[in-house]
Amino acid sequence: MKVREVNNRAMFSLVRDLLLDGSSVTVTVRGQSMLPFFRSGSTVLLRPIRSEDFCKYNVVLADTGQNFVIHRIIEVGDEQITLLGDGNIYGTETMSRDKVYGVIDCSALHLALAKIWLWMRPVRRFPLAIFRRITPH
Repeated sequence: MKVREVNNRAMFSLVRDLLLDGSSVTVTVRGQSMLPFFRSGSTVLLRPIRSEDFCKYNVVLADTGQNFVIHRIIEVGDEQITLLGDGNIYGTETMSRDKVYGVIDCSALHLALAKIWLWMRPVRRFPLAIFRRITPH
């Protein structure tokens, strides 16, 4: 099988279009912004977003305007949502709901652990430092 790398924006533009057409898409995570829940190299299945998916703690694919991210919802408003990568301490992204295209169906255990992880935000830089050292980029 021949593998070809494309830039992030081009690839996720195609993923967005497939999601808008109603298809589910499997993608490979790159980077550490979703540690400890998703490591670089993990594969995730994105399915098209539905209105009931706009819930705190869900993991979504969104277009920030500068790039696409797969991050967790930390705030839900009537018009906008705010996202934060699990591997980030700062640097939230706020956007309109129409810039969110896909969601990852996470288990109840995953969502419960995500609630604890978000609660740990003030001190999670310490476990994150360990995860970043032991996890390949």
